Amino acid sequence: MGIDYGERRIGIAITDELLMMARPYKVIDTKKEDPYDTIKSIVLENNVCFIVLGNPIHLGGEESEISLKVKEFKAELEKILKGVEIVLYDERFTSKMAERMLRSRKVDLRKSKGEIDMYAAAFLLEEYIDFRKR
Repeated sequence: MGIDYGERRIGIAITDELLMMARPYKVIDTKKEDPYDTIKSIVLENNVCFIVLGNPIHLGGEESEISLKVKEFKAELEKILKGVEIVLYDERFTSKMAERMLRSRKVDLRKSKGEIDMYAAAFLLEEYIDFRKR
């Protein structure tokens, strides 16, 4: 499972059991639902054994302010999801890739913020799977 963390929205992507392809799955609106409960349900429903959590580091490689929040989010998830491996992975450019892909499909990005988050999570997950295969 891939997670593109945001304080307002969290994009979720999942992959098949063979780790062949990631697909956008859900956007969690943190104002309307508890992200921890929702993620726990997704993990249980989809037999998730590992999570790739996007780490938004700066281009120079240093941590951003949001990186610290992502680490706190990871720590909370680890308490709730015992036995599920959670890996922080560089998410630079995944949102831009998602925006570019959606723009090519003529999607109005102002109305599709959640889609950007889901597709960013899918790009993150695919990049991580490719990295693990090498």
